[in-house]
Amino acid sequence: MRGRSGPAFTGGWIRYGLAALIGSTAVCAIWLLPRLDGAEQKPGPVLAQARQQQVLRVGVRSYPRPTYSTEALVSEPDEMDGELASALGRYLGVKVQLKAIPAQDIAGFLRKGEVDAVIAGSLDIPGFERQRVSLDNVPAAYGRGALLSLRNLQVATAKGRSVCVALGSPWSRELQDQGAQLQTYASSIRAASAFLAGDCQLLADERTVLTSLLQTPDWRFYRMLPQTLDASSDARVYLSQPDPKSLRLLQAGLRDWQSEGGQVKAWDLHSNAFLVDSMKISDGLVCH
Repeated sequence: MRGRSGPAFTGGWIRYGLAALIGSTAVCAIWLLPRLDGAEQKPGPVLAQARQQQVLRVGVRSYPRPTYSTEALVSEPDEMDGELASALGRYLGVKVQLKAIPAQDIAGFLRKGEVDAVIAGSLDIPGFERQRVSLDNVPAAYGRGALLSLRNLQVATAKGRSVCVALGSPWSRELQDQGAQLQTYASSIRAASAFLAGDCQLLADERTVLTSLLQTPDWRFYRMLPQTLDASSDARVYLSQPDPKSLRLLQAGLRDWQSEGGQVKAWDLHSNAFLVDSMKISDGLVCH
């Protein structure tokens, strides 16, 4: 018995060690997939054409910003959409050409083929699920949404209430599920301006930036509702046509952007721009 137990014990550990080695190798391979150079991966038709032309055409949200300049206001790309588009271009090894998406019928704009992809925050375009990749979660520091109302308004939830919200907001889905009446604006600052003008009963945006707004004089008559809004997803990228190979490549690019800290950086930029723009509005500047 003693003579047999030694080889059996050793053989078991050898088998266990080989299995562990194979398993760890597989895990490492999966972990490294997003880190592969996008320029070396084979794309599908959409991104193959972009690579051939050495430019990725991306439709993004675009709108004027409040400014101290006396010149006519010019639309600028949304900072979050622009950051992600640039990161995907770097990942694919091509230049990026940004184009403003229309305020209405974004689906029709995408079908025209004037761009290779559309990025508009967490915007849900019905019927285009097979042409979409996304990041499921907003960064932890920005993952909670909130609602503001006038201090004297007796309201506990968004149900049946008009809510000012930015196009592509990650909290739109939950608000719709709660029965809110959404009024959508081109940007967070426009949604906030409309709320201050009395166009909506509530304002929805990211909790920390709304908390900062409430510390300023112009927002002293408003309060934050106790409820927290959960994000449906973060950035979504839509291709101009169904293309599984290109979608897989874009998904890898999204994960690379996230792991390199680009997702958090984009949210930082959004938060800072919102606060700066709100201060400009307080100084009497306009954004339309």
